[in-house]
Amino acid sequence: MTNFLEKYRPSNLSEMIGQKKQIETLKESLSKNPSTPIFIYGESGIGKTLAVKLLAEELNLSIYHTDASDMRGKEAITSLAQVAYSASNIFGQKRLILLDEIDAMEDKRGREDAGGFAEITKIIDKTKQPIIFIANDPYENKKLRPIFNKCVQIRFDLPNKLSILKFAKEICDKEEKDYDLMSLKTLVENTKNDIRALLLDLETLCNFDKITLEDIESLGDRKRDEDVFKVLGKIFYPRGFLETKNAINDLSIDWELLFAWLEENIPRKYKNPINLERGMEALSRADVFKGRIKATNWILLKYILDYLTVGVAYAKTEKEAGGFSPFVFPTLLKKLSSNKKEKIIFDNIVLKMQEKIHASKRIIKRDYIPFLLIIAQTNKFTKDIVNYFGFEHEEIKQLGAKISLKEYEKIIE
Repeated sequence: MTNFLEKYRPSNLSEMIGQKKQIETLKESLSKNPSTPIFIYGESGIGKTLAVKLLAEELNLSIYHTDASDMRGKEAITSLAQVAYSASNIFGQKRLILLDEIDAMEDKRGREDAGGFAEITKIIDKTKQPIIFIANDPYENKKLRPIFNKCVQIRFDLPNKLSILKFAKEICDKEEKDYDLMSLKTLVENTKNDIRALLLDLETLCNFDKITLEDIESLGDRKRDEDVFKVLGKIFYPRGFLETKNAINDLSIDWELLFAWLEENIPRKYKNPINLERGMEALSRADVFKGRIKATNWILLKYILDYLTVGVAYAKTEKEAGGFSPFVFPTLLKKLSSNKKEKIIFDNIVLKMQEKIHASKRIIKRDYIPFLLIIAQTNKFTKDIVNYFGFEHEEIKQLGAKISLKEYEKIIE
């Protein structure tokens, strides 16, 4: 089944939400002054890269797309210059150079890639191909300023709530999913105008019979500044050791959830076999320390966090081929989130047992739940068990018991 990020990806510029004026400026600049570079900036996940790709398709331009964070050493700059100084590709097709994540490019003294920004500035002056730079924040890195000042500057803004609400309604209608307007308004508010977050939540909510306010509130509010995509960006496109090491400190998800995201995305980001091996080795070492923590040895957690952040970040030592690839929601989490209601019911079962047994949730799940599952399979749920723990009908059904509501009512009489 196609995920919503792919399924509802715009196929042309007219389908993009918001950015109408920005796209017009982009079109006009490429048409009238193709030799003048363009600098697009704004928050992540609002369609900067997508807009450029769709425009290239519309203008029949081939794209030379690279992540500036991967441009290390003179060889990478030389390759970029060769493309920029040629009039077209080998098929005679005009080309568009797209440098993504330019604000994540490293340029430090004493390193092979020192002077990278200065070299790119020279390429801008001589290029025969249109160049577009993309960044989240062009003001954070002072070395980026000379490039930024030479460009047509286009800021992409967050789409307004009304256009996003309309988009959400269209998706619900296409998915034939029942909803009420107040619930969708709450969803748009919670996702803070982030279309990518909206699509991820809608994919989860469309597994329910009807989208309700209760289901939406169970997904929780997002803090955009602590968004997992930003943390992944700091790991896969490191700007500095300390920034990457501290990326998880203010994270709104726990490290085990980050582990799942990294496990899904390392093979997508690290396609070079050497980088992939080193990246998965860092993840493996984090998993080893995870197993050693057990109940009380939490001093080892610092090693897990180091392997998940700087360990994965600096596993990449070889140049990556190919263009930008978006972060993908973990397959395992998607399966869990598609059963959100079942998870809530299961958590209630554990809490009720915890009140009576006075054990940790981990021990209840490990030592007690398996016995209840066996009891449920043999359909031997007795009045004493149900009443002792205060299980509801939906809770014993969740455990696998085939007991009708009438039979349940007889048990609790």
